Amino acid sequence: MKNKSFTLVLLILVLLQIFLICLLNLSHYVRGTFPIFPIEGTPGAILILSSLLLLTSLGMIYILFTATNRDIQLMRQEIYIANLKESMKSLRAQRHDFISHLQTVYGLLQLGMNEAGLEYIASVCKEVRQPTRIIEVSQPALAGLFQAKAAAIEEKGVSFQYEINSDLKGLLLPPTDATSIFGNLLDNALEATLAGTPGGEKRIWLRIYNEGNCHCFEVGNTGPVIPLELQKKIFTRGFTTKKVDRESHGQGLYIVQKLVKANNGRVEVNSSYQGTVFTVKFPIFPS
Repeated sequence: MKNKSFTLVLLILVLLQIFLICLLNLSHYVRGTFPIFPIEGTPGAILILSSLLLLTSLGMIYILFTATNRDIQLMRQEIYIANLKESMKSLRAQRHDFISHLQTVYGLLQLGMNEAGLEYIASVCKEVRQPTRIIEVSQPALAGLFQAKAAAIEEKGVSFQYEINSDLKGLLLPPTDATSIFGNLLDNALEATLAGTPGGEKRIWLRIYNEGNCHCFEVGNTGPVIPLELQKKIFTRGFTTKKVDRESHGQGLYIVQKLVKANNGRVEVNSSYQGTVFTVKFPIFPS
């Protein structure tokens, strides 16, 4: 709220100064017939005053842009840190489970129950097979993010499916940008899926593939359909369909589009009763 108030005050001041500049110049031209200001002023004095006001306005506009960029950077860092914490939480949980599995196998072997031990190991291997495949993504930041998000999604009772058909070679995407983009998209997909029809299918899917000279990422969900008129607005900063009044709402997809464009990519959305899919495409650069 404090940042919003500061931005609003600066914006009002800039508008007031622009209005004053226009009023000063208008008063000079109509001073003979309709004096706006009851002061005598030479064209030189009015020009100097207008120039000072203009410079002040430009300075305030620069401060506004700087403050906005700083807010975006802070938000990106918060998202990155949140994703790292989520990854660490997932790794701690896996470590705890791994120790428990080892203790169980050790106990079975001590009791001479070798067949039961083998069956237990087979069930554990089957359980961890899916996260292990996700880790095989050649981008470490994305591998950790996808694994953490997959665990978080399944904890909410939502099915997570994936299909990886690209080695992502030639993808020049900074790790912080990658986690911000796909962390936001997966969080958005989870919120949309949980907001779907009660008793309906709850599923999120991730596809990574190459198409032409582009790396393509699809993040889909079975949440509510996004109407066509809203599809054109969802990337606007501050736009949200949620009723809860929080500053973070309406920022995620705006950040996604901003970062995608900054990395020479593009993002598209397609929503129907079969599901909502966000497709992000980045050019493939020669290795």
